[in-house]
Amino acid sequence: MKQLLSAFIILGACVHLSAAKHVDGMIGLKGHLPRQRDIDHFMKNQVQSNNFTTGDALKKIRANRAADIKDSFLHAWKAYRKYAYGSDEINPLTLEPVTTRNGWGATLIDSLDTIHIMGLDEEFKEATDKVREINFDKNDGEPSKVFETNIRYIGGLISAYELSNDKIFLKQATALADIMLEAFDTPTGIPWQMWDVQTGTGSSEAGPSTLNNLAEIGTYQLEFFRLSQLTQDPVYHKAAQRVYDVMLDRNVPKKGATYSVPGLYPIFIDIKSGKFLSGKPNLGGGSDSFYEYLIKTWALSGYQLQRSLDMWKESMKGIKKYIVSKGSDKRMYMGIGDDEGLDSISDTFTCFFPGTLALASRLLNDSDSMDLAHDLLLSSYNTFARMPTHIGPENFGFLPDGDDDSDLLATQRGEIKKYGFYLDRPYYLMRPEVIESIFYFYRITGDEKYADWIWEIWQGIKANCAVEGGFAGLRDVRLGREGGLIGKQESFVFAETFKYLYLAFTEPNVISLDDYVFSTEGHPFKRSFSFNGTF
Repeated sequence: MKQLLSAFIILGACVHLSAAKHVDGMIGLKGHLPRQRDIDHFMKNQVQSNNFTTGDALKKIRANRAADIKDSFLHAWKAYRKYAYGSDEINPLTLEPVTTRNGWGATLIDSLDTIHIMGLDEEFKEATDKVREINFDKNDGEPSKVFETNIRYIGGLISAYELSNDKIFLKQATALADIMLEAFDTPTGIPWQMWDVQTGTGSSEAGPSTLNNLAEIGTYQLEFFRLSQLTQDPVYHKAAQRVYDVMLDRNVPKKGATYSVPGLYPIFIDIKSGKFLSGKPNLGGGSDSFYEYLIKTWALSGYQLQRSLDMWKESMKGIKKYIVSKGSDKRMYMGIGDDEGLDSISDTFTCFFPGTLALASRLLNDSDSMDLAHDLLLSSYNTFARMPTHIGPENFGFLPDGDDDSDLLATQRGEIKKYGFYLDRPYYLMRPEVIESIFYFYRITGDEKYADWIWEIWQGIKANCAVEGGFAGLRDVRLGREGGLIGKQESFVFAETFKYLYLAFTEPNVISLDDYVFSTEGHPFKRSFSFNGTF
């Protein structure tokens, strides 16, 4: 199957543009290769600050905070090890093992690099032995969500390999990627959303339809690029880049159409036709990591994947014009919008964007983008800071500056007056995006206030979410623990939330942003691998 798929990708069936024009994504949207003088310029741009505050007293405070976070990680890990080791998750309230990601051990693999970074050698060795036992040809009988399999399993294994040099991780990453490549064997090369490894059949999460979404077709490029580098096999990279080939070829922006603004892509796409179907553009769930991977994959490639950079720049024009909006509290928010108008609703997923935009501003030496990233960070942080728990909601809404509030409920108007926004879905599931963006700002600026913001959030999480089995979700961030807990602790709590918390208080050279690119699941990939267009 891998050989057949490789031939299919190289031939570029169903796309009228020649394969040569799209080799590995190095040809930009205007038909040009990256210029060496531009690459040399980008190489000089430093991401992390050189101006971190020093002093023995602060060093001690930071070391104590890092130790506190590490102890809490170990508390959660030991509960998982005791009650659910090798399972996908543990229910932190009932202490029962939970199968959510095919039974391959999502928490085990997603946690590997965090364990390694924290210097937990015994735990890492034991987890490595467990990874050796996994057989990805067998699962719990349910279809695999291909996107989640990539970011949690394949990404986690690649990062563990890069940090430890233990070849079992690369072997297992390659084995699973080869299985998931079968999901790309569609009329267009756009992958199925779900893939049954037992029967070799694809489906949509909603059933037998051929629907997929933007994030779940555009969040392979980072992991598959690196896997092609590590294996010297281009098939993974070509499969991921072919998604762009088809998406761009089959969809031309047209005013009044589903896809109307260049670079602002609708959410839903049909994998058989390659056409966008519906879903107003936004930076939240279903779209978020598509945009994130444009700039990050470009950086990981040593600035060689020109098309990714061009797509990022094109998207940024639309985002600034139609997605970003000033609220009635004068803060800048991210809504859902295109040239037909803005829906002033947002979610915690969008809060990754200030950090990614700040990263992009340093990679590109773009001060204007850094200013916007800061404005967006303030509104994202505010959703946490204004809550009595210091924890923010899953979804929230805002009132655009100058708009009439008569369409809002009285409770929504009251919360906007009190907080600057209203809570739409008030629960919290230990998601990392706000912490992640603040972490980027700390590392990029060296300003200690950002580390203090993270510590404040961490105090809220400890007080409200810590339980015997690890960390539970909150039903209502306005009420905290008293409002009820949710028995859910996804693997990203270990992969992302704890990692960003911890790295905010280590020495800045630990997983430096000048040395690593983080995947959307928080897995660090080394930037030191060279790439010249071949594998």
